[in-house]
Amino acid sequence: MSLADVSRRLILADAVRTEGGEWTTTRVARTYRAAGLDVPLRKTWRDDLARLARDGFLTRHDAPNRRHYTRKDDAR
Repeated sequence: MSLADVSRRLILADAVRTEGGEWTTTRVARTYRAAGLDVPLRKTWRDDLARLARDGFLTRHDAPNRRHYTRKDDAR
């Protein structure tokens, strides 16, 4: 894992902590663009959400044709 990966995930974790709510790949893409990051791949957005979930920061929610994440203490 590179320093860029860690920095990007810290930006995402801070946004999740600050804004709360449901997080999807679309919302991650908007967050990265707003932070001035050029992260064009949906796989990267998906991997970043999954990594934060593995690290215990997010809870994954699966529904038919939809997946989203919430902050661990916001989990339903």
